[in-house]
Formats: sequence, structure tokens, C-alpha cells
Amino acid sequence: MSNEKYIGNVRLFDSEKRDVQYLSEDNHPAIISKETFQAVQTEKRKRSNVNKSKGGIQRKDKKYSSKKYTN
Repeated sequence: MSNEKYIGNVRLFDSEKRDVQYLSEDNHPAIISKETFQAVQTEKRKRSNVNKSKGGIQRKDKKYSSKKYTN
């Protein structure tokens, strides 16, 4: 759930190749609240095994590093 259309927004010219993008907020009725959308985005970043920094994108060593597995 990362598409802004769920909260009624439309992003035009959404491409990495384009320098200019236009955001039309409240373009259509929202399906979920903006607060819920932001909470989901925060949780997705927290659960991701990808670290984005100025140096580039790197994967974490272990996806679930906080869990310990025993046999």
C-alpha cells in the first residue's frame, strides 16, 4: 500500500527520469485516511531489509535481525 491514490492524491509525471513532478491533492475521494497511510509507510520502512542512505542502497545482513532462531 504505497500508492498515494488511496488518500486521494495523484502524482503526474512520476518518473525517475523527470525532474518536474506535479501533485494534485484531494483529486478524488480517499479510501483511507492520511494518518493511516503514513502509519503504513512508517511500518513498511521499519520492516524493510533495505537501507537507503546518501551512499546508495544496501541490504541488511539479515532480514529479521532482531529475531533469534534456535533449532
